[in-house]
Amino acid sequence: MADRLDISNLRETNQIEAKLAKHGLPHSIWETYSSFANSEGGKILLGVAEDKATRKLSVSGVADTEKLIRDFWNTLNDRTKVNINILTDEDISVQSEDGKDIIVINVPAARRENKPVYLGPNPLTGAYRRNADGDYHCTADESRAMLRDSSLTPLDRKIVDEVGLEAISKDTLDTYRKNLAFRRPDHPWNNLPDKDFLLKLNAVDFAKDATLHPTRAGLLMFCDNQAITREFPDYFLDYHEKLGQNRWDDRIISTEGTWSGNLYDFWLKVTTKLIATIPHPFRLAPNMQRIDEGPMDKAVREALTNTLVHADYYGRRGTVVIRKLDCLEFTNPGGLRLTKDEVLQGGISDSRNPTLLAMFNLVGGGERMGSGFDVMRQGAADIGAEEPTLTTTQSFPNRTTLNVPIKNVKKRTTSSQTPTKPPTHSTFSDGENRVLSLLTKSKQPMKTSEIAQKLGISVSWASKQLKSLNAKGMVNRDGTTRGTHYTVRK
Repeated sequence: MADRLDISNLRETNQIEAKLAKHGLPHSIWETYSSFANSEGGKILLGVAEDKATRKLSVSGVADTEKLIRDFWNTLNDRTKVNINILTDEDISVQSEDGKDIIVINVPAARRENKPVYLGPNPLTGAYRRNADGDYHCTADESRAMLRDSSLTPLDRKIVDEVGLEAISKDTLDTYRKNLAFRRPDHPWNNLPDKDFLLKLNAVDFAKDATLHPTRAGLLMFCDNQAITREFPDYFLDYHEKLGQNRWDDRIISTEGTWSGNLYDFWLKVTTKLIATIPHPFRLAPNMQRIDEGPMDKAVREALTNTLVHADYYGRRGTVVIRKLDCLEFTNPGGLRLTKDEVLQGGISDSRNPTLLAMFNLVGGGERMGSGFDVMRQGAADIGAEEPTLTTTQSFPNRTTLNVPIKNVKKRTTSSQTPTKPPTHSTFSDGENRVLSLLTKSKQPMKTSEIAQKLGISVSWASKQLKSLNAKGMVNRDGTTRGTHYTVRK
């Protein structure tokens, strides 16, 4: 039996809709059915009135509950009116209050393979979504996004006939293979020729003309930006740092033209930057050697990998990673394919791009399937930060944002030795402090290229920080041209 609702304490929300139903089923009930099914689910209350001024709900009652319920089922099962029935008998109940009956219809969120739930014959024109306390008509693009997600076969395995193997970046592929060989030296694919290796990865496949072409996953992972945007016109990757008043302090975008612009190279560049900036509590292994990689390093890799493999690359506004002073923010186009509760609980995986996920996992990009949020929780807990949060937008275009806090760090040591912390200066930018910290720890002269490599930044950006520090009297510049090196000024 359904729990009894306290109508007087309810308000219309994104999951509560009140309808009078004085003269039978209101036509708008089907728009709400569609919108709840295509969003997070909700309850439709028939025989309930809303005071427009106070927004309070009150029971007005319905005249004939049996007829209304019968009419509802008849229409719901009419495929010329509604494309699918996702309800069971237990989803409809009658509640009496002060001698008046109301009908409570519980509409669950539809499974992704059943979306969009739509009215009439056309999924591109008959679907609705819930936003705040109202139903809105989905655009054709939004309906197409739900249709893509409804597929039971991996969409990233589809062959891209218009692109040839020449679009694959040899540098990216070589880097990926070296990484695999380093991490898994005994892997049976290490000695395969490139074409056979790509076939094993499902990065390429034979088209109808019996020639090899990239799959969507191979295109995104290994090809250059120009080839990728032929298939995904709105593809865009953006990493930037917002650490002060500037619009951004450091940035990597896929349209730069100075690098490939593909997912794997972006993942390498951004992982290096993020791991270099997160706190690393001091700890010792049983052999008394310093342990440099901790749970938060794994959490960062997991967060970035999840963002890239769960993105809908036909969606708008691109994939954005922002490093802020107190958190790391990962946003990708596309909504969740599982409920938020399922994601937070863990143990279930439903990747939008499972072929990409397998490619990243092969080189240490993620943990076992379905454990991602637990890995991120563990990382945050290890540095004393708050738990990560996950939010989605209900309005189109759908976007999912993962926020990983990196503040509120608890200072801890596991040894009587207290590591010395290089000085930082609040008047300097974060970039200047990072360079100064590295030079202080090094105690040896360093070239601009060495600093850039150590910090995972571009040479031009490192040069900019060094020039500023030199002007402020914090570092010495010695030598000329390629022999130029820097030290901390005593």
